[in-house]
Amino acid sequence: MFRKKLNSDKVLDAIERRNLLAGKMALSCAGLVCIHFLIDFLNGYYQSATFDFFIAAALFSIYKINRLKYYLAAKIWGLISMNLAFLLYACIVPKEVGIFLYYFPLMAASSALFGPAEKKLRYTFIALPFALLLLLLVPDFGIWKEYGTYSAPDTKMFFVINSISSGIIMIMCIDFMQKLNETSEEQLQQLAVEVKAKNEDLEKTNTELDRFLYSTSHDLRSPLSSIKGLINIARYDTADKKILGYFNMMIDRVNHLENFIKDIIDYSKNARTELRQEAVDFKSLISEVIDNLKFIEGADRIEFTNDVTNDHPVQADKGRLSIILTNLMANAIKYHDVRKELRWIRVNVSNSNGAVKLIVSDNGSGISEEHQQRIFEMFYRGTLQSNGSGLGLYIVKQAVEKMQGSIHVESKPGDGASFFISVPVS
Repeated sequence: MFRKKLNSDKVLDAIERRNLLAGKMALSCAGLVCIHFLIDFLNGYYQSATFDFFIAAALFSIYKINRLKYYLAAKIWGLISMNLAFLLYACIVPKEVGIFLYYFPLMAASSALFGPAEKKLRYTFIALPFALLLLLLVPDFGIWKEYGTYSAPDTKMFFVINSISSGIIMIMCIDFMQKLNETSEEQLQQLAVEVKAKNEDLEKTNTELDRFLYSTSHDLRSPLSSIKGLINIARYDTADKKILGYFNMMIDRVNHLENFIKDIIDYSKNARTELRQEAVDFKSLISEVIDNLKFIEGADRIEFTNDVTNDHPVQADKGRLSIILTNLMANAIKYHDVRKELRWIRVNVSNSNGAVKLIVSDNGSGISEEHQQRIFEMFYRGTLQSNGSGLGLYIVKQAVEKMQGSIHVESKPGDGASFFISVPVS
């Protein structure tokens, strides 16, 4: 299912490859400088040969530092020393020799040697040879001093040699960057294949899990209904208050489990099903929800009111709107304030700019500020007195987000709570 680990002999870490390039370039350049040294020395250009010697020595020291695994120090020392050496060298030989050509591979080397994590160093060492190159090429700076003694034929020969040497170094840098890009592209393609395979497996797993939850929850409801029916029958066969108390506790636990299963089914439905647009009459929908909630303990002592300003049905997902209203109003019933003589739950519905605004408010016990940011989390209970599943408000938020809407709560302890929902409709 997952791709095999790439062969380390074929695909090296990008940082390690850059470190290897630094050592390879230092050694290759040292070899080229040694050839220059021999040509200068044999032709009697001892001043240039002295520079060749010191440049070769610097390159060998860079190679040695790199071998000792002081990679960053080797790169910084190497680039600084080469930039300064070529500047001084260019000052003692004629312009036509072409020492300035080496600044082009230095810029390429700076780009190749430093990775994404070393952007500042990369840009600094690209800018340094570029600035020195301008200094050497612009006549107004007056940097050229004709100290060299090369004749015209020698000048042309050395220009050719310097062109070839700088070209070789340029090719090394470009080849390295091309290979690094090819390797990166290959890894990205393989990673994309792996991510695609993992996503497909994850989608398959999620689908199977949702189906399992949905089917299992439905399968559990039947035996629970049977247990509930048997308990109710058994209650008529006894007058013992103690046994009746046990039966009542059993019914309470069965109801609790039924509510939990209902929450799981609602969650599964919301996750599994796509949006289904149909005509929604909010007055009728709210009445249906209230009728379904009347059996909850304490609901008969609460006044339900609704204020629906839009008389015409709108196109929306009726099933999810029903889940949202049911959970919010059931919570309001559950946490009503028994100390208050007048208890109420209100639902306001308005239509504005292509969105339905719902406000479900109550004068119950309210929600403290410390819990308001977490009440939409899965299995979160804001109070020890809560006996719910901890899924209700989580399901509400998921349903609202599935409809591309938004929800927030405003509440003060003792003053009730108001949930504000905005859902786009057509």
